[in-house]
Amino acid sequence: MRKALAMSAALAAAMATAGCVIVVDDGHSGGEAKRLHSERTQDGYVVLDRDGDYSRIGGNINLRGRLGGDLSLVAGDVDADQLAVDGDVSIAGGDIDYSGHVGGEASIAGGDIDWNADVDGELGLASGSLNVAGEIGGSASIAAASLTSTANFNDGLNANGNRIHLGGSVAGDLRVVSVGEIRRRRDYDDTDGQVELTGVIRNGGDVCARSVIVTSTARINGTLRVWAEAQPEIEAGAQTDDLVFVPRNGRDCKDIDSVFD
Repeated sequence: MRKALAMSAALAAAMATAGCVIVVDDGHSGGEAKRLHSERTQDGYVVLDRDGDYSRIGGNINLRGRLGGDLSLVAGDVDADQLAVDGDVSIAGGDIDYSGHVGGEASIAGGDIDWNADVDGELGLASGSLNVAGEIGGSASIAAASLTSTANFNDGLNANGNRIHLGGSVAGDLRVVSVGEIRRRRDYDDTDGQVELTGVIRNGGDVCARSVIVTSTARINGTLRVWAEAQPEIEAGAQTDDLVFVPRNGRDCKDIDSVFD
């Protein structure tokens, strides 16, 4: 994940100093970047079929195809349609729509993100509005104002958001924070700080929120510790092994337990 974040930082610096240009390293130039003069396109998409890395800076980007190395983008809006990348993916952009497969790690930051891709390694997502689906092999860290997930996280999940809808499944460590700091002079609506659990939690975990709903489709194995302003709402049909509720009493999550530091 550090490698992916470093790629994003390097690309951002390049864009600031060089302006909006297209830069590509196709793996056959000894690591020396070169300008791309022509690309095969189809239906408005750049179609990749290459080994090595692909880097691009500036403008909106539409991609399809296969890439044998790493993908690094700093752009406006990004649409990656059934894109298969064997290496790492690093994207900083506006609205991002990504489907396909990532063989390495993925680090994505954008405005609104629709992520529907399998990731073999770690996954990091940061956005305003986020929908996430797919099979995630490594640990995942997600931050979004509004988060909806139907993904299967197979090695833990750390999620932060104002509104969180967690479906799919989570195996490994689970840490969820919604409205980590309660501001005394702010008026919250009913869904601010709400966590809704609708999927499968395989190994318990920790949740700090204003309110928690466990729907009828939820299956929770192990001990799930919940800090909230009121008792969790547990719908008929929900299955919970051991749900432990502790009143939050207006406290910030970081002041409740070291797990939220």
